[in-house]
Amino acid sequence: MIKINIKKDGKITTKSFVKKIDLTSYVLDKIGTDHNIGNFTDCSNKIWNLNVGQSINVRDIIISISGKSSDHNSMLGAK
Repeated sequence: MIKINIKKDGKITTKSFVKKIDLTSYVLDKIGTDHNIGNFTDCSNKIWNLNVGQSINVRDIIISISGKSSDHNSMLGAK
């Protein structure tokens, strides 16, 4: 699971994704890609593989990783 911060037009939104396919769908529908990155699958792969604290810039949208966990229940607050 990953938590990402998305900064667009000065506003920050936080999204969580348990599966990479969910992130890929979000990138396709909401973010897009640019020539430097490749297609939307390449873009979602680059986002998924970022480390916590790293960021990527896609079409003037800054995407940064705020959390990563293989145990998504702990990131969602489950005990």
